[in-house]
Amino acid sequence: MDRIVRWVIGGTAVLLACLVLYLKMNPPLASEESGWSEHDPGIVVVELQNEGFHKLKLTEVMVNGGDRPSKVELGISRTNAVIGMFALEKEIEGISFHDIHEYDIETGYSREEAIQLEEQDNRSAIRHYGLALEHFQKIDSVTVKYTYFGFPFTKVIEIERID
Repeated sequence: MDRIVRWVIGGTAVLLACLVLYLKMNPPLASEESGWSEHDPGIVVVELQNEGFHKLKLTEVMVNGGDRPSKVELGISRTNAVIGMFALEKEIEGISFHDIHEYDIETGYSREEAIQLEEQDNRSAIRHYGLALEHFQKIDSVTVKYTYFGFPFTKVIEIERID
């Protein structure tokens, strides 16, 4: 009996270690796009995507290696419009901005699911996420801290500007 308990505990520990290793090698948060203001280099928008299979929670957002931005908001879109600079300049139906702790970042929809949501004109589902940041200096990088299955992760997003 004692031997069986040891095997079960050992097997569980190995599975947990494999899960942690997999998550560390394949972090779920991705950011493909970013935008910036030509008039104010301290205003930036970055797109966020959850490529995992469970929701993730944002815990902290910093800029330029550790500075706290003067303003950070989580943008959500309930339409096919992504969160971009245009969303900051004028109010767009289906896009709103919130505190970063107000919403979890859910996994993305498959192509078929996105088409079905559009055909049904379903405005209850969040389709896109993004961060809108404002800082008193030019923003060169955005550091996003988040948790996934309770494990802490950090994603650094470099802002590449075309001058």
